[in-house]
Amino acid sequence: MDKKEYLSRYHNLQLRIGKKKEYIAFCRERADSIPGPCYGERVGTNPNRNTEAPFEKWILRALDAEHELKDLEAKAEKVKSEIESSIAKLEDETMQMILVYRYIDWLTWIEISNKIYCSLASVYRNHREAIEKLIVPDST
Repeated sequence: MDKKEYLSRYHNLQLRIGKKKEYIAFCRERADSIPGPCYGERVGTNPNRNTEAPFEKWILRALDAEHELKDLEAKAEKVKSEIESSIAKLEDETMQMILVYRYIDWLTWIEISNKIYCSLASVYRNHREAIEKLIVPDST
């Protein structure tokens, strides 16, 4: 894993958390909806007929997704902490700010430039130097 991949792990987890939250909302929406009537079905023709309520599967899927979400959130906090401690080892505060703004807050280069009152070229240069100086732990 290269240094940029290491730093991007938190953002990637945040994306997965967002998708998981959307899925939970979808499942809850499906669970709250009223199923339509089933015309033409003859009672007693299928001995293996599903007797569960139609919304039950969506509730169970939402519960499973919520457990996965909790695990993802815990993992994201751990990864964020690891990344922040790696960034904190850099001596230059400007480099630290650029890396945090870019990989934790996921700001654009222009937003970073405006926040630290620096030219875009200086931001790129400091970012490149920070990546070179960054020490990434082996166990990732």
